[in-house]
Amino acid sequence: MPRRSKAAIVLDVLETLLRNGGSMNLTRLSQEANLAYNRLLALVEDLAGRGALRVEEKGSNKTVYITEKGVELARELRRLRRILSDFNIDF
Repeated sequence: MPRRSKAAIVLDVLETLLRNGGSMNLTRLSQEANLAYNRLLALVEDLAGRGALRVEEKGSNKTVYITEKGVELARELRRLRRILSDFNIDF
């Protein structure tokens, strides 16, 4: 099975959040997006720093929320995936 590109991983994370009402516990998000916890944590921190996600900590639990900027990013990544697919280019 080919490895996912970073763009594909970001889209998987954003779509997982969208399917689950826009927010999830970090551990559950890791499981559903099929991404190692430490890799997801680094990605979430990066996306939160860019305004696509927001993270709230309550004790030892972290909840990830998608922002409007994250919704727009997901929309654009889906569009890019369709365009690349039309040209038979892996996303």
